[in-house]
Amino acid sequence: MSIRKIARNARQDDVLELFKPLALRIQSENWDVHAHQSQFERLLASKAKGSLMTYSVLKPLVFAGFKKVVVASACMQETMFYRLSAAQRVKLKPVSESLRRNLRYQQHEHGERVTFYYACQEAWSKTYRDTIVEDEVTGLSMKVLDQAAAAILNLFAGEPFIWMGNTDLPNNFFDEPGIQSKAERLPNTPHGLNDYQGFHNVVVLSALNPPPAHFHFLESYGISGEEVRTAHYRTAVYQAVMRCSIRNPADATPKRVVVMDRDTAGWMANLFAGAAVEPLPGMGVVPRKGKAGRPRQHASNADKTRAHRARQEMEWLAQLDLINETSVVIGRYPDLAREVRAGMSEFACNENTYKEGDIVTLPASSTSGSAFATIYDRRPLAHVNLTDDDSFITGLRDLHQRVVAKEESGVFSPAHFEPTKAAETDRGLGNITHLRGIWLDNDGGDLDHAEFAALFPYLRVVVWNTASSTPEEPRWRAFIPTTCAMSIEVHGLILNQAVKVLNRAGYYGDRQLKKRKRPGARRHGFDESKFTAASLFYLPCQARDPEGSFFIDYGEGNPKRGPLDVRAWIDNCILDLRRPGASSRTQASMKVEIAPTAPALPNLAIKTSAALRMVREKLHEQQTQSLAGQRDAMIAKAVEMWRSTPRGDGHRAFFGLAAALKRAGLDEFGIKAKLYEEAQYGHSPRERRGEIKDLLQSLRKVGTFTQGSANQPKRTAA
Repeated sequence: MSIRKIARNARQDDVLELFKPLALRIQSENWDVHAHQSQFERLLASKAKGSLMTYSVLKPLVFAGFKKVVVASACMQETMFYRLSAAQRVKLKPVSESLRRNLRYQQHEHGERVTFYYACQEAWSKTYRDTIVEDEVTGLSMKVLDQAAAAILNLFAGEPFIWMGNTDLPNNFFDEPGIQSKAERLPNTPHGLNDYQGFHNVVVLSALNPPPAHFHFLESYGISGEEVRTAHYRTAVYQAVMRCSIRNPADATPKRVVVMDRDTAGWMANLFAGAAVEPLPGMGVVPRKGKAGRPRQHASNADKTRAHRARQEMEWLAQLDLINETSVVIGRYPDLAREVRAGMSEFACNENTYKEGDIVTLPASSTSGSAFATIYDRRPLAHVNLTDDDSFITGLRDLHQRVVAKEESGVFSPAHFEPTKAAETDRGLGNITHLRGIWLDNDGGDLDHAEFAALFPYLRVVVWNTASSTPEEPRWRAFIPTTCAMSIEVHGLILNQAVKVLNRAGYYGDRQLKKRKRPGARRHGFDESKFTAASLFYLPCQARDPEGSFFIDYGEGNPKRGPLDVRAWIDNCILDLRRPGASSRTQASMKVEIAPTAPALPNLAIKTSAALRMVREKLHEQQTQSLAGQRDAMIAKAVEMWRSTPRGDGHRAFFGLAAALKRAGLDEFGIKAKLYEEAQYGHSPRERRGEIKDLLQSLRKVGTFTQGSANQPKRTAA
């Protein structure tokens, strides 16, 4: 059934009515609908029960046609509306002075009348709220919440107060046995209420944290966890606090406000100049040092943070331009290009290079890495030229057929090493001019290669056994092609993002598990020492145990999977750029860059060299055609397959044609033109032409890791 029919629900079906709101948003031009890509792909592939979490973001397009739109809110710059608007590059301007004159106040005065108390140092949540602690005075065990309630009653000493809490707390929460407290409960949405201005004391117990997936999704818009907590939790605390006499600037009575965590107390005090911040007596909290304000927060300067992120992304994209000889960014910002180039080790020259020439000339990122005879060799046996991903993967598959010892299989690095580029090393970080492709080494953990591929449903993932792999304990390596060459820094960024995706799925590395206990965590098994850009990987061969051998190309025959789109991963960076630690370049430099001295193994070196030389010759034979000739051949083959499509398989085959055209190197305009040309050869040309827009939208996701859009091409008969 189509999305359109579900959205209409002409027969008022009760089941379809449940999905109608989602269907309406998917169809609407005013909404961007996202889904978790792993859940989405599993739901499509499985007939069993499954769940799908979606997120819908209202686009600025909804305001099109209006001359002016006025949005009113307290703490406007802290709201999620403001954050998402800024993330979508919508500029919100202050209202005119004539409107501001009608406001009761534009900023909070008389902060010296207000004291903010906090009950704990930790971020407030229901889990922490219900934690059992030992009371320092009585020695009794109780929940943190109950300890806070007793401290609050003691603080107010019979004075009336208003309070707000989660719905699981009863209305008589503050009543003691036989004694009714003077506490009056606020509605959970108290915005705008004026009926409580006679109260001078207020308590907010509510824990208002979105689920973890909510944080993860908003990270893709560049919104940090602190910004999310402020928009959802702290602004709600502010609304509750503003129901009391603080609302009346003319009321000079001292006010006392109790919130649950120190950061929220500091955030509130920052809104009231001169306000005091103190720990709640009776909670055993160490008094806060220093001036009141926002501790350990960057959200108060969101514009600066966003500018830092934008600058960082521009620098990464500029690095790609410089390495790949493109001009996506540097064509518009030549000054940035010069600045970025000066800081890249990929372009650094040593003394000998200066004598030979004034600049290091990169090989136009035309190679896919460096092959070495053994792990002890300091100079590459060959730089493997790149034609296309299929040819490179075919070469890996051919190598996999060999029955040789691990030490004789040869080694490979996705980095292009130039031995004369650095004075002290031959294959260290200083010798790298660029990298292409992502290589990973899995030494055995809880993550199998099928699950790994499922976590990245839009990436072409190729896996094969290591020499020590067995059916009982599989060991494997993975290769993911990339759309372009990368700098050392961008390569590290991509790996860090991939690790974060694994973490979200519950898989962690040994270093992470050693640093912090994570209940229910599983080992992903990847060798973290191989995350450095200068790492070497043994080339494919058969396992010592024949039953442990395998070579699987998860992108073969699957048009949804493609090479990792490096620019898209930078644009949708999910890492926290606000508190950057050591960069990937710095982390990598901690590795020993000088290769060990080669042992006396002359026969081994000869055998390995001969094997790799044969592989190089095979690749050379595949590269005799020009790139243009190969592209024409790929297009011709894809067209031939499309035109021979049987009736009833038109949708799938047309999508396959589009994906093949993209792999052949056509840009979106060329793909679109070719699809319109080939639509006439389908059994239903009109339906095929109607799918082209959706097909192009789907192709944009190939090679990305972003949340899969719920807008998918329609499935119709050929």
